[in-house]
Amino acid sequence: MKKYSGFTLIELMITLFIAGILLTVGLPSLDSFMQRNRLVATTNELISAFHVARSEAIKLNARVSICASSDGVKCSGSTSWNTGWIVFVDRNGDLLGTGAACSAPGTDCLLRSDKRTANSQLTVAGVDNNSTAVSAFTFTSRGLPKDTSGASRSGVFSICSLDTGGSTIGSRAVVLGLSGRVRVSDNAAVITCP
Repeated sequence: MKKYSGFTLIELMITLFIAGILLTVGLPSLDSFMQRNRLVATTNELISAFHVARSEAIKLNARVSICASSDGVKCSGSTSWNTGWIVFVDRNGDLLGTGAACSAPGTDCLLRSDKRTANSQLTVAGVDNNSTAVSAFTFTSRGLPKDTSGASRSGVFSICSLDTGGSTIGSRAVVLGLSGRVRVSDNAAVITCP
């Protein structure tokens, strides 16, 4: 007589039942894990963009700006940075940005682009030292953040992770000092979430 090996129907049903329970318990924590990772990744990308802007301003001995951008090519003029930002050489100080690659000296050119799809569960917005919402920051050839009139400028960017109901579940701040130094803060006093 031949002996068959394999799973019985009862064993298969019990395995599927246990897998269903594990998925039911694990999926909410997986979503939370993904939200935390998006928060950290966005914070690191914004810090990196500020570092690039400052170092390139010093290296090129030129004004370099970072601004909110919805297309990854030019400044949007918006104070919401949810859809991304660009870093560009801003020789004339008009804060318009350009999608052109850096080839000809003396012209505006794109150094870095961070285009992202809008995510209703992640917000990025900044205010300057006067508590005014910002759409751009400019670094001088000395690596100092200034506004268009030449006055010193610092700021705080709040990056907030929201649940499906719009409540904040995590937040971080990217703080830009008057010296051009950039750091991360978890201090709730400096973070402004919707």
